[in-house]
Amino acid sequence: MPNGTNGFESNGEFNSPPQENFDTDAFRGSLQEVLSDNIGEYVVIEFLIGTQLLQQKQGILYSVGRGFVVLYEEVNRNYVVCDIFSVKFVTFYLPGERPANGRPASTVSAASARPFYR
Repeated sequence: MPNGTNGFESNGEFNSPPQENFDTDAFRGSLQEVLSDNIGEYVVIEFLIGTQLLQQKQGILYSVGRGFVVLYEEVNRNYVVCDIFSVKFVTFYLPGERPANGRPASTVSAASARPFYR
């Protein structure tokens, strides 16, 4: 709900800008549109730090902006604001599923990976 002072929304715990509509010609097919269409889903996002380091963050997709993504970490009950321009990979889990032991699955080589078909 708008708080009237800064145009941001607040749920009593975390303030964020109102959710943008990315279903426009300019954003159609963009990462922002994909992420905003999946708000509320559990994700693992990998960010490129520098030129060689991948850092993982995981949680419930809370909000998406033009230059940021917000994750809610259930275990710590924290909100993490992340730079969308350093996102390299996003893993979506089936509804209700989480990574085993709270950690993402191990990386598998492309030669041994089997695709999931419906």
